[in-house]
Amino acid sequence: MFRPHRHPSIALLGPILAVATLLASACAPETPPKPDAPAKAGDDPATPAVAATWTPSTPAVLTFAAERGSFADAGDAAKIPEASRGLVRVSLLDGPAPPPGMVWVGNFRDAQQDGSVALTTVPRDAYEELALGQGLSSSFELPQGLQPPQQVAPSDAEVIVYKTAWCGVCKKLEGYLKKKGVAYVAKDIEKDRDAAAELQAKAAAKHVQTGSVPIVDVRGELLVGFDRARLEQLL
Repeated sequence: MFRPHRHPSIALLGPILAVATLLASACAPETPPKPDAPAKAGDDPATPAVAATWTPSTPAVLTFAAERGSFADAGDAAKIPEASRGLVRVSLLDGPAPPPGMVWVGNFRDAQQDGSVALTTVPRDAYEELALGQGLSSSFELPQGLQPPQQVAPSDAEVIVYKTAWCGVCKKLEGYLKKKGVAYVAKDIEKDRDAAAELQAKAAAKHVQTGSVPIVDVRGELLVGFDRARLEQLL
């Protein structure tokens, strides 16, 4: 007997299509997730952007390089000597703290018209070397009655440091040279008259003024004071 073909019920098509769609999605290639957008400075409130400014009305302690390699504090920028104004440590009494291990510093020679100074940071343990390395020196006059040699004896040393035992700037300079691994000869011109006479002869030949220490001879070029930037170029 012939039986007519019956089509599946329309009610069954829904579940069949759902299963087919599920299988198709399972077989589709996996798409990797989009990378997160790069974080912007200041997005995380726990790590705000580091910035600070000193103004004449800002409560702060201003620390600067003083005589003989010591350091002094002031509350008034007018009390900072000109030679020391290039790198002053600023301890804000009411303001943002610097990052751990860092200190606020400012160039007080570049103060704005209103007296404000933009602050940046340097490592705490590097501040004294950087501050003294602005070319600072300690006053010291050569002994009287020296007899400079007619001709300075040649030296195998490429770097000679003329210094005194009490000069704090000299000590920082020597520490800098040792840290860089620079071989040098140190001569105490207060205790060694021959060394003082040698320096006097060199200074006269190069038209370099004496009256302070350290004076550094780098392959014949005399540098007065701890001039870190110039030493970086020569060494």
